[in-house]
Amino acid sequence: MNKRMRSVILALLSLLVMSCGMMIHNADDIINDMRDNRHAEYFNVGSGLLGLGRLISPTLSEAGLGITSVKLLDLSKCSPGVRDKFRKNIQNLYKNRSYEEIITTQQGYGEQRTVLVRRDGQYLSEIVIANASDLSDAMVVINGHINLENLERIINDQSIFNKKF
Repeated sequence: MNKRMRSVILALLSLLVMSCGMMIHNADDIINDMRDNRHAEYFNVGSGLLGLGRLISPTLSEAGLGITSVKLLDLSKCSPGVRDKFRKNIQNLYKNRSYEEIITTQQGYGEQRTVLVRRDGQYLSEIVIANASDLSDAMVVINGHINLENLERIINDQSIFNKKF
């Protein structure tokens, strides 16, 4: 191999590594990528604030013994291009083998709510609730050591998307 061929191969490998690094691999990557967009709203409630009481909702504080943090990303006021990128990232997240799709529901106004989870043995380490519609594009990421029994209560809590902390 001559020097020119080596440099071309090295450049192609570098490009491949960089493109793999820019791919969305989990919900935190989506939040980190999208939260600084114009008009995006991002909230992160850590374990200290969760411990203060009913900050998020009665349902989450009752089930909150296993929750360590809650992140909310709301892109409802962002441009259509940003919202389309968010929806594509959510679709790519479905394909991630480390997530298990629990529910996808279709509702009015083209609304789609999807719930993905990551398991850690018999517990859940992450719950991702993504809401995409003409009216609202938002995502909630709940991290912790959560019992499966609390999953339904957390998913059905409508106040998650309605409250601003």
